[in-house]
Amino acid sequence: MSAIVLTTASFLLSILPPTCIQYLAFRPILQEPQKSRVWRSYAAIFVAEIVLFLAFFQTGWLEFRFLSYKKLLLSYWIPYFLAFSLISRPYAYQNLFVAGMQGIYTTTIHAVLMNLTLLVIPRSAFFAHLPIYLILYTALYVLFSPLLLIFFDRIFLKYRSLPLLAFWKYAAWLPILLSMYTGALSLKDGPLAHEYLIPRVFHILAGLFIAIIIYKGMKLIAHQVDLQRKNHLLAAQMDALSNYTSLLQDAQKRMSIFRHDSRHQLRLLSELIGQGDEKAALAFLKSIDTELAQTQLQQWTKNKAINTAVTPGLEKLKIAGAKIIADLPFPQSLPFEIDLGHILAKALNLSAQILLSLPKDQRLLIIGATPIHQGLLVYVKHQVPPEIPDNKPDLLREELYGQLVPDLNAFSLTYEATFRYDLHEHLASLYITIPYQMDGK
Repeated sequence: MSAIVLTTASFLLSILPPTCIQYLAFRPILQEPQKSRVWRSYAAIFVAEIVLFLAFFQTGWLEFRFLSYKKLLLSYWIPYFLAFSLISRPYAYQNLFVAGMQGIYTTTIHAVLMNLTLLVIPRSAFFAHLPIYLILYTALYVLFSPLLLIFFDRIFLKYRSLPLLAFWKYAAWLPILLSMYTGALSLKDGPLAHEYLIPRVFHILAGLFIAIIIYKGMKLIAHQVDLQRKNHLLAAQMDALSNYTSLLQDAQKRMSIFRHDSRHQLRLLSELIGQGDEKAALAFLKSIDTELAQTQLQQWTKNKAINTAVTPGLEKLKIAGAKIIADLPFPQSLPFEIDLGHILAKALNLSAQILLSLPKDQRLLIIGATPIHQGLLVYVKHQVPPEIPDNKPDLLREELYGQLVPDLNAFSLTYEATFRYDLHEHLASLYITIPYQMDGK
């Protein structure tokens, strides 16, 4: 009884560091609610495994021998992986990759420590010393685990803005399958690291090469993507240059008119103040401020590519007197910024066709982005004429809105996004859900 409890406690202690690293590798890029849900689910799973593992040995479902602990080691991580995947779907494949690399790291520590241990004690007595061995293994794991965290930090944070979803879908399986293969071969009783020393060395080298290939490959991809992004940004800027230039020219004209009228405005303001008509003076100042605001181009988002794409459409509506509600908290770099900017520009042009046909007091446009559980939700909404029947579930079947279908389909295939265009409460609304999470601050 005491031997079972002591050995199981040592085993549970040994799986605690990998569980923590599984969480810490993604902690910097998870939203606050997700962080809380992940560590709480991990804590619940860990407590459940304590109860289950002890029950397995107490009920005789598992024999008290080394092979039983090998089976537990090969399967304990699956509930953690499933829980993380449900809570943070955009990083499910990366999480699988982390589990696989940790499996290779675990094999490395076991291979080194087990061979050193067998120099001191005989193979037949190894299981009797398993608690001590597991404590030493845990200490070594913790000692070198910062190297793992540095590696994960490099590939998940430094290159986070790369469009690598399709890459991770396939690359993530390599280390986990390699680890499961090695684990399946070791499902025999007793320490096998000495017998399988050469295969374990090859396994360790394979893990090192996987890490190097992933890092170097990402570095090269980052360089290529950066060049492509700059080229696309330049093309997008050139594409929007004529519109942007005309906007600047219009702004300059309005500024010239404003300067020309400023003397008369100041004289009138002085007269109002001299007459003591404060309300009229304040109203006049507000009108001057509105005129001045119309002479300047607004920056709608920090992301240059998206800002360049949406500015012509938004400024056109702004000049036309439309009420614009914009909330675009995009970071300076996104893996899909060029393609998303292209879609938003087309959606704004489509919205403008409808809004410019409405009276000024009905011209309403809403554009924004917000993090959600599934990733990032981007939306564009515009007012429609009151006579149009409300509550249409799929506007993309309409000829006008159907113009966006090819671009939305291409974007969906590339970034695994989902979209819909519906009509509700006299607002035509485009919703795009992208499995990507912006940094939670």
